Amino acid sequence: MAAWLERRGAVVNPAHVNWSRNHFATIQDGGSWAVPRSGLIFHRRGDELVLVCTMPHMPEMPCTAEQLKQQQDTDFDIIKEHFEAAGIPVRREMS
Repeated sequence: MAAWLERRGAVVNPAHVNWSRNHFATIQDGGSWAVPRSGLIFHRRGDELVLVCTMPHMPEMPCTAEQLKQQQDTDFDIIKEHFEAAGIPVRREMS
């Protein structure tokens, strides 16, 4: 269990924290990062990661609108946990 970090009640994987730190370093200030599996779009603003857009649901998708929203919320929470564990603030700029 020493290989895992506890953060706000969630388990954070150190390898994912390192990946998050390294990935953030590849994004230029003002650059974008899209998460394909959930359609989250982040921008790098200085030393923080900002969620600016989410993919809308389309009837052709193999999931319901509620399932997509749940996936997006879950992915945001996981991304926030790992990037913040790497010292990178993450916030939503949308509702």
